[in-house]
Amino acid sequence: MCSKMIKLLFSMIVLVISICMISNKYDYAEDIENNRFECLHKLADSTINMLVATRSVIAKNQDLINIDPITGNYYFKGFVPALVGSEIANDFSLMTGHKLKQTSLKLRNPNNKPDEWEKKILNKFELSEYPKGAGFGEILETDDKKIYRYMKPIYVEKACLRCHATKDKTRPEIRKFLEQKYPYDQAFGYKEGDVRGGISIIISLEN
Repeated sequence: MCSKMIKLLFSMIVLVISICMISNKYDYAEDIENNRFECLHKLADSTINMLVATRSVIAKNQDLINIDPITGNYYFKGFVPALVGSEIANDFSLMTGHKLKQTSLKLRNPNNKPDEWEKKILNKFELSEYPKGAGFGEILETDDKKIYRYMKPIYVEKACLRCHATKDKTRPEIRKFLEQKYPYDQAFGYKEGDVRGGISIIISLEN
């Protein structure tokens, strides 16, 4: 009888230990996945923040870029945040294999047209209840490959209104340049604080 009880108790202990080990293994795997997601979020967010900061510096220094220091005359060179951002995004994508892109629901450059995922997230950013400045990311599977997609909103700053306010408030030199370069331009009529669009990044999880 005692021997049977000991065997039963031993069996119960083994069962409990096995359950704990399975549970711990599951928790450990879940922790790894959570840490992985957090690392991806930080990588994507910091990369986009660097591009946003660069765009902001370019926007705030348009007078320095376009005004001749000797004559004081204004010559609009088209060296604007969107152009610089596109160049940086293209070079970054070629260097790293991660796709970085500027996009918007109201396009100036048709090459920045959003795909379906970007369009869905841009519409989220427009909602009044969406937390200002917060990015959105998720792990997706496409063409049998796992990727991490992340997008962060960009907002209209005061300096952006030189090129994005109403057309009648835009300098003639700037308006002429934009009309020639972007005949189907939709990116007017903004106010300070409006959502201008977003910057998205695709990180491959295959390697």
